[in-house]
Amino acid sequence: MENMETIKAICIDTDVIVDYLRGREPGRSAFTKWRKKAEIFLTSVTAFELLLGASLSSKRERRVVEVESLLDQHNVLTFTLDSAKKAAEKGAELRAKGISIEIRDLFNASMCLLKKIPFLTGNKAHYERIKELIVLTP
Repeated sequence: MENMETIKAICIDTDVIVDYLRGREPGRSAFTKWRKKAEIFLTSVTAFELLLGASLSSKRERRVVEVESLLDQHNVLTFTLDSAKKAAEKGAELRAKGISIEIRDLFNASMCLLKKIPFLTGNKAHYERIKELIVLTP
């Protein structure tokens, strides 16, 4: 298990960010804590999910500005050809074992694995299927 004190960078999942933006626990406190102690990364999948949610909001203009501001403040990992290869490799391994996983979860995991950083999510069960990924919860 990763020593929490030695973590210098962490990727934050959409559910934690949504909690933070809405002022809900446990995401609000977790995101606030990690911002003070580590470099924060988000994935391009999280960027998409946040922007989609903001665009569907009844307060669209305000929400899009909030999300874009948040994205501008943090590093966004992009889904590259190397990410695609890693996601395909992990997806094939899981499928061979009869384990299903949401494609966006594979994409998120592949970006974190390539960057060699842990992933903070409230959806631990989704990600713990990928054994090499360090999964933390709020």
